[in-house]
Amino acid sequence: MTLDTQAARQVQLLVVDTQGRLLLKREASPPHWTLLGGALAHDEDYPAAAIRLLFEEAGLTCPLGPLLRQCAHTAKVGQTGEERFFLVRCPDTQLDTHDNAQGRLMLDDGRDATPCYAWWPLSEMQSSESDTFAPSWLPELLASVLFSEMMMPTSAARL
Repeated sequence: MTLDTQAARQVQLLVVDTQGRLLLKREASPPHWTLLGGALAHDEDYPAAAIRLLFEEAGLTCPLGPLLRQCAHTAKVGQTGEERFFLVRCPDTQLDTHDNAQGRLMLDDGRDATPCYAWWPLSEMQSSESDTFAPSWLPELLASVLFSEMMMPTSAARL
């Protein structure tokens, strides 16, 4: 698979569990937590890349939710691209085993293991330093998703 380095197209995934926690991966340099995601293949569209990366990075096969945000970004000096952020709701049944292409998905257990993934509750994200996350506005985006879902009527109320 050839990644699309010319256009620098990226997809990022807000993987949220039934408890409203966000799945993040730890990056080593500089140390920070970020979303699952990455570059699109040359002939790949954003939804297809999102589904592929969700499985490759976390071994999850959850349905892709709505597009939450899209923005331009600078990949290299003089090279701009587009980045799209999708919501992925992950049911508890998907969380029993985590096998990805590189082996077992390692949840944060306090030991230094790479790659390391952790479920972050909104309250912990909001009380963390702003440079803990990349992009730094991840807590606000998760809060807007959780708040908008709280405001939606239930299916019984729609009848």
